[in-house]
Amino acid sequence: MHESLTIALLQARESAMGFFRPILNEYNLTEQQWRIIRVLAEMHSCDFHLLARQTCILRPSLTGILSRMERDGLILRLKPLNDQRKLYVSLTDKGHTVYQQAKEHIERGYRQIEQRFSADKLDELMVLLERFIEVVDNNGGAEVEREES
Repeated sequence: MHESLTIALLQARESAMGFFRPILNEYNLTEQQWRIIRVLAEMHSCDFHLLARQTCILRPSLTGILSRMERDGLILRLKPLNDQRKLYVSLTDKGHTVYQQAKEHIERGYRQIEQRFSADKLDELMVLLERFIEVVDNNGGAEVEREES
């Protein structure tokens, strides 16, 4: 019997998140909110659809999360005057402050993972995961015979 790739990936994610959930809880952030903050801190401003892709959050869910984050003063939603169909999202000063504060603690979590797993193995894992995503995404969503899901 083949090991389940999807279950193994989920278990690896859960193991990694064990280092980060307590930190996010300190800042009263959900995992999805942190992903949004992290992407926006790197991109400064982001189109709604790209933000959904970058954070792996479905668009209907993203709408609700952004509403709560806007209410909490973490993000701004902006519509360009020349195209009201578009929506851009950016961090507020408060959002940047939360990012900078939490980032220091998050980096400590990464250092703990590196100590346990090794920096070389972590780098190798990241390269393999990026390659995996590239190969699977380039498949164009073609149907593949599956033994599992």
